[in-house]
Amino acid sequence: MKLVVLLLAVPALLAARPAHAQNDYQNVSFFYPLRTRRPVIERELEVSVEHAKSGEGRTTEAAGAIELPILPRWQVELEVPLVFNDPDDGASRGGVGDLRLETKVAVWQSLDWLSQVAVGVEGRLPSGSERRGLGGEAEIEPFVSGGIALGDFDLLASVAYEFNLNANVPGPNEQELTASAAGGWRVTRWFAPLVELVTVTRTRAAPDDELRGKTRVTIVPGFNAKLLPGTTLRLGVELPLTRARTAEYTILGGFVKEF
Repeated sequence: MKLVVLLLAVPALLAARPAHAQNDYQNVSFFYPLRTRRPVIERELEVSVEHAKSGEGRTTEAAGAIELPILPRWQVELEVPLVFNDPDDGASRGGVGDLRLETKVAVWQSLDWLSQVAVGVEGRLPSGSERRGLGGEAEIEPFVSGGIALGDFDLLASVAYEFNLNANVPGPNEQELTASAAGGWRVTRWFAPLVELVTVTRTRAAPDDELRGKTRVTIVPGFNAKLLPGTTLRLGVELPLTRARTAEYTILGGFVKEF
């Protein structure tokens, strides 16, 4: 737990800059991807839904999140998920999943090039029931995210490394490296199609883990639609491109309200 607190505090230390630098900061406006993290300091309310179909059944996660800037360059986010499992060979179960707390700070920006970079850490608290298959895992995930706007096109990329701190199975705790890139095209002020490429490599796991040492590659086509000023609907589907996979498909959706 001390490690979690220390890593979550790192972005706060990076955000402690002179007052004039804080006051001069202005976000670059990027589209909303579905898997890739945005390097943006946000003030938002968000509702998201993720529905996955695998060979073992279906899992749906609905989450509510609030994202608040503590300083102009430093943001924190709290997400509360509800998880619903519908296995093919058992009873359906649902309840609160693992709470997520994220802290993020913008470390570089160029308004001439309309680009910026942010670093942060996400921590997952084991609030879900392990016995009922709703979570129960403690994890820490440092990440870096960057983006650039090229006319009507936005390009984003992020890299993260996840450490499991309390594995629910015998053997070493899982570790995964995630890298993703996303592109969005603002066709109009109200609509932007997007596509993402995501890779996840399980670098450490139990010897009998089928995904150990394998890289999962998925593609995520989708779109952003601005329904009202300050609101964005994002929707897409994640499809596997390799035999190494955790789901046959995943439907991803979210509704964001800026305030």
